[in-house]
Amino acid sequence: MAAQNLPATQERTDVSGLLSSESVKKRFEQVLGKKAAGFMSSVISAVNANNELKKAAPMTVIAAAAVAASLDLPINPSLGFAHIVPYRKDGIPIAQFQMGWRGYVQLGMRSGQYKTMNACVVYEGELVESNRFTGEMYFDENKRTSDKVIGYVAFFKLVNGFEKYLYMTVDQVTAHGKRYSKSFDNKNGKWQTDFEAMALKTVLKLLLSKFGILSIEMQNAVVYDQAAIKTIDGASYEYIDGTGDDAAAIDVGAEKTPEQISAEFDATIPAGTDPAALSEFIEATAKRNNATGEAVKAEAVMDPAAFWKIFAAYLRTKKGKKENKKEAPADVKTSEALAPNPCPNNPDTTYTKAYCDACAKRGGCPAWN
Repeated sequence: MAAQNLPATQERTDVSGLLSSESVKKRFEQVLGKKAAGFMSSVISAVNANNELKKAAPMTVIAAAAVAASLDLPINPSLGFAHIVPYRKDGIPIAQFQMGWRGYVQLGMRSGQYKTMNACVVYEGELVESNRFTGEMYFDENKRTSDKVIGYVAFFKLVNGFEKYLYMTVDQVTAHGKRYSKSFDNKNGKWQTDFEAMALKTVLKLLLSKFGILSIEMQNAVVYDQAAIKTIDGASYEYIDGTGDDAAAIDVGAEKTPEQISAEFDATIPAGTDPAALSEFIEATAKRNNATGEAVKAEAVMDPAAFWKIFAAYLRTKKGKKENKKEAPADVKTSEALAPNPCPNNPDTTYTKAYCDACAKRGGCPAWN
């Protein structure tokens, strides 16, 4: 929906006055029922505790609070579910709605689709193993070597067993914040006053936006996050601190066409590569990551050396499986009784007693035990 310009001047009525009006009270009561009175009191407390928020256009504060109410998230700053944040546009103070990382967890668990979800700080030494192509990660807090924070990780597991991690280094989170938030360097902004909370929200929001199951509430949370809401029904809003598209920031190859991605990928293919084996590997990787073949290729273009190293390991594993399935020698008399158990060297095959006696394991082969 097209956004309209925010009011150039503040309304004469303050936040308390607006919350006392019948139309506004009715709106909150429709959404929250008996919890409306307590929620409206918390809005007044949040405004009174923040001098910059006191200066903001009261209707933007009310509208931001209405979004939090529609998501049934408290706006108490100490809880970290949702926030009403002051911001200035062209020198005019207005309020902005912001999700907290705990708010995303709350909405996810409320949907009933997630078995567990979390986001946390990663200290030096705790990240033991990471495979960017399979998405598998292994952390061990017992291997922590210092109090230095090296990154942030988000994780979820669905009730159907599907699970996914997203890990970002401190530098990656910082770069993301600078790119998508105009107020990143503002000393009074959330990125400067509470970097950890913003970093945790970033990894969790990006993970859910790309791989999670998004309920209607979750979709609304993503849409309204970091927006100035201009009407109490949320129909009109504007992204004043960012572009509003940061949720898609890590989408692989988002700015390239499938044709461009394929061309770049083809240019990295080593000479002599078996096309059939490569196609099979890409398909298996895409299926494992719940992604597309284009996404796998885009990841490969970002780090070709790592991709082809993993592909080579895949080929070695495939070759080893084939060697273990070799048939018995032609001189084995198939009319003779076969061993009651599979051969330990070739699990898919059973041999005769005469053949096993000639084997290096004769006299104690478990196939005949």
